[in-house]
Amino acid sequence: MDDLKKIDWTAWLFMLGLIVLFRETAVWVMTQFHVPELGNLVGLLALLMCLLVYRRFQRIPTRILDTNNTLMKESAFAFLPVCAGSLITLFHMKDIPVFLFIMVVSTLIPLWVYAQMAKKWL
Repeated sequence: MDDLKKIDWTAWLFMLGLIVLFRETAVWVMTQFHVPELGNLVGLLALLMCLLVYRRFQRIPTRILDTNNTLMKESAFAFLPVCAGSLITLFHMKDIPVFLFIMVVSTLIPLWVYAQMAKKWL
């Protein structure tokens, strides 16, 4: 029960609200351009750019940084069902090398680039 008292609920609600706001706005904007699939990526990059501009003029509060770090660590568990579904799909595919190449190019490389940008500029 003490763990619940240590949680900074205001920072959590602010961070989650900020993420949802940027994502939904980006999805809406990209839908206007008839490519809603890019909404998540555009929202992520827009949030990163806004944080970079904010950091240029002020320090990002420690509460927000701690909440973001916790959120990123805990959200890794959200990918477990996706991984299980991918493995099931892999066993039924005939073009596994092509599929793996597409996965690496479209997922791992952009995530690595984003992590490097965030580490350097945030």
